Amino acid sequence: MTRRVGTGSSAGSSRLQVVAASPGVLEAAGPRLKTGRTFDRFAGDRGEQVAVIGSGMASRLGITTLETGPAVFIEGQPFTVIGIVDDVDRKADLLLSVVVPSKAAEKIWGGPGSANRAKMLVSTELGAATQVAGEAALALRPDHPEYLKVIPPPDPKALRGSVTSDLNQLFLLLATICLVIGAVGIANTTLVAVLERTGEIGLRRALGARGRHVTLQFLAESGALGTLGGLVGTSLGTMTVVGVAVARDWTPVIHVGTVAAAPAIGLVTGLLAGLYPAWRAASIQPAEALRR
Repeated sequence: MTRRVGTGSSAGSSRLQVVAASPGVLEAAGPRLKTGRTFDRFAGDRGEQVAVIGSGMASRLGITTLETGPAVFIEGQPFTVIGIVDDVDRKADLLLSVVVPSKAAEKIWGGPGSANRAKMLVSTELGAATQVAGEAALALRPDHPEYLKVIPPPDPKALRGSVTSDLNQLFLLLATICLVIGAVGIANTTLVAVLERTGEIGLRRALGARGRHVTLQFLAESGALGTLGGLVGTSLGTMTVVGVAVARDWTPVIHVGTVAAAPAIGLVTGLLAGLYPAWRAASIQPAEALRR
């Protein structure tokens, strides 16, 4: 439930998240305390007005130490802060919340309403979450399992597959952008070479070279540039993968097809980028070129 919360040292107040929880919820969340302690079952059953706050909430409220006995006021009710949680294994929103005993919350504000239904946090062994989620409702309420809605955590394999797919799409987009930039660079370099070597082209044409010979010459040069770029990029990428794997004690895995395809893609990109400059070179007339 959400309440207006203000510190005892501040006249103002701000809207913050307040969570009424049993000691078991804190235990299931796997908290790592920055300072202090969490409330135990004795304090929870007695409904003591104590609170545990996350490190983010403590920073927002300006609470850095518990030596002064700080307190937060929730709708005018004081709750003594007895612990600051630095991190949790699960239920990360607790780091931005004020956690108070559920018995104290029920005594002051009553039980949870339709807008804030009670929830349960279940801690399971690694890999057992899906099975427990399928059996929890029937185990807790065998008479009416439909009263409970179980939300299992996402499947790690599916989550990893989704993240990998998104990363692959991002890398593919970046590679496409790099290819476009490389193609523009090769086209510009080849076109400048054509303009600077107009006399050479005219002399070759005057000595009997045909347009296709000039076209093949500049296509070969642009293709060589693209292939060289593919080889350099493949070498740098391979060394980066191997270097990161060695630094982290991983086993580097590089598909042979990827390594072989990169220079081929560079060659095709160079040939496509050199089409227009090669056409410009082949269209130069010998007499006009020799007059320049």
